[in-house]
Amino acid sequence: MFDFLKIILIVLVLLLLIKKKWDLALVLLVGSLLAAVAFRLSFKVFIKNLLGALSSGETLSLVGIILLVLYLGTLLQVKGNFKILVDSLKNLIPEPRLILALPPAFIGLLPMLGGALMSAPIVEEAAQRWKLSPPLKTFLNYWFRHIWEYCWPLYVNVILAAAILQIPIKKISAVQFPFTILAAILGLIILYKRVPFLPREKSDQNYPKSLFNLFFSIWPILLVIILIFGFKLTMLLSMALASLLTQILVQMKFQERLRIIWKSIQLRTVFLVASVMVFKRILEVSGALNSLTKVFQPEGLSAYILLFMVPFALALLTGVNHAYVGISFPILLPIFGSGHPDMVLVLFAYVSGFVGILLSPAHLCLALTLECFRADIRETYKILVWPAVVIFVAAFLVLLFLRII
Repeated sequence: MFDFLKIILIVLVLLLLIKKKWDLALVLLVGSLLAAVAFRLSFKVFIKNLLGALSSGETLSLVGIILLVLYLGTLLQVKGNFKILVDSLKNLIPEPRLILALPPAFIGLLPMLGGALMSAPIVEEAAQRWKLSPPLKTFLNYWFRHIWEYCWPLYVNVILAAAILQIPIKKISAVQFPFTILAAILGLIILYKRVPFLPREKSDQNYPKSLFNLFFSIWPILLVIILIFGFKLTMLLSMALASLLTQILVQMKFQERLRIIWKSIQLRTVFLVASVMVFKRILEVSGALNSLTKVFQPEGLSAYILLFMVPFALALLTGVNHAYVGISFPILLPIFGSGHPDMVLVLFAYVSGFVGILLSPAHLCLALTLECFRADIRETYKILVWPAVVIFVAAFLVLLFLRII
């Protein structure tokens, strides 16, 4: 119990620092230090794991992906591709406000750490007509980017859950698909409530031309999707090939190429990515995460508490989707049942964890979107918390009516 209280204290300190508007990367580094001290990690072990996290293939690959995403986003924005995309959608979609939701939802089909960063410039371009606040733009981009993660079979957390439970992925996808629908509905409610209706803008483009311009404006993104799903290439390699092709096919002067590359390099974002990975590593090696399971007994009412607490706490602390599944689901396996798990219990645990992901300040997509829009995290939470709570309440009601009562 004492270890559990340590974790609660660390979370409270991090929340306090966030409230005082400390830089999120610095907050996560402070969290790493606090976890190391609280769980008696020696200085030598701390430094070893800090350097190990910074130099790991996962971190370096992630930094590479983020830099390439920033490059593609900057290129498409500077060259006017996002404006062409928005103009095409204006002609193709009868309801103008959907332009704020569809691009992040479309890019959300592409499993990618920090993927919200790719759709953020599109939302920024589309939002100019309404002069939306940074927190609202952050919410719309962030929320619709993540509506698929309950069921989309290409996400690592869904794949991991199926592997741990020893069931087909389609079984998890089918059970959890209604929560994707619910998430989309909640996002649209906030969109229609907070963004006023404006008449559809007139366009001189015909439908075929708008459709062509739509695909032309985002061809590097479509290429990334084809390379990953069609040719089974890694995310890093796919992004690198798409970026290389833009340098070959897009007509630019040499000085303009250098200017775009230089503009896309954001050291603050790299620092944030590195801090997230260090925080995750220190939590793992310090034993902080394992201590969560020692508080509750996996039977009776304690089992239901465990189904919520372990995935939610892991997700809130790490902000990493596959981490909460990969760590908590093996622990919860005796409660689920292996081979023929109770899918209601699986659903409740999965959604509990994902709500923690949505609310986690360590979640890379949230951190990067806040950074991109220069949005205040507290104001963003005021919009984000209630739909996340509704998602959790829906999962709890399923558990209540199908298992507890």
